[in-house]
Amino acid sequence: MASKDEDILAVQTRKDLYDFVRRNPGFHLRELARALSLSITLADYHLRFLERHDLITSSMDGEYKRFYPRSTPGLADSRPALTEADRQILGFLRQPVPLRVMNFLMEREDATHKSILEQVPVSPSTLSHHLKKMQAAGIIDRAESKDRGYRIRNPKSVARLMATYELASSDQVDTFIRVWGEFRL
Repeated sequence: MASKDEDILAVQTRKDLYDFVRRNPGFHLRELARALSLSITLADYHLRFLERHDLITSSMDGEYKRFYPRSTPGLADSRPALTEADRQILGFLRQPVPLRVMNFLMEREDATHKSILEQVPVSPSTLSHHLKKMQAAGIIDRAESKDRGYRIRNPKSVARLMATYELASSDQVDTFIRVWGEFRL
């Protein structure tokens, strides 16, 4: 006899969406539809179905509804696959500007708006907008130093998520570890 999860995932499109969300949490509807070559309405229908049956969950990041795996398949009562903090971080890591900002900040204890702007090719106001959103979400904060630069609040979580979901190269992860060692001694 097939399990409830197997019955729900018997439809190939639904299974493909579920598998993609498990491998790539934090994508929004349009990204999911594009990645799997589905119409937005078809992707939306199946994502809602998967949510109703507790295989995935979603949250709004202010602009987009992002999708995440609910738990381990067949273990609906187990711990969530991602914490709320992890989901929030992934929501930002899935956006090009915040990803570049976090990549840059992961290699420094703190960095000024000006130094970030030299590495992230956007207008000063666009960078300020993203920095304010990331600060409000608790992902970055201002250093207590005289420069009051920005820094990642929980670099270990960010690095773990970047490495797990292949948003950082192995060279970057090695650099993160080296830099933390220097600052945390």
